Amino acid sequence: MAASDVGKRSISNRQRLVWIGQTFVLLALTWLALNGLDGWWLGLLAASIGSVAGGLLASGQPHPWRPHRLLGFAGFFLVESFKGGVDVAWRALRLDLPINPEFHRYRIDLPEGQPRTLMISVISLLPGTLSADLSDDGEELVVHTLMPGAMASVERLDARIRRLFSLDSPEANNE
Repeated sequence: MAASDVGKRSISNRQRLVWIGQTFVLLALTWLALNGLDGWWLGLLAASIGSVAGGLLASGQPHPWRPHRLLGFAGFFLVESFKGGVDVAWRALRLDLPINPEFHRYRIDLPEGQPRTLMISVISLLPGTLSADLSDDGEELVVHTLMPGAMASVERLDARIRRLFSLDSPEANNE
């Protein structure tokens, strides 16, 4: 193994440990929020197993998120999810509302692993959007939209994920 590979390996292991620690805290707090102190020992065990398994089995480079930015992302996610649900229900109940379904190609510049997986998963919960297909190389996502302008929420999601993981913004993203 070359000296440069050793440096990369130690950074990767450090990042993986940070990610495991962050995930443990998030899982333990979720357990406490849902169950209180009832069975706290089981919650700690589940959080330990879940965070270690996720950290060791997840493919790609782990990207630790910034805990102080998680609340902002959660707020964005909840508001956009609510808007998406209301929009779809409103369109289902009112037949006169315009629906103009289209497919868009969206270049994903997020790194592999948690940022990219989060992006692809959350798109389907945004107003009028659905992750339809991913290219074989994982660089381009086909997004189905119900109305013009829906891709703006995908771009906002991309920016929120970049902020959560402290990633640089790309120069140009869409075709």
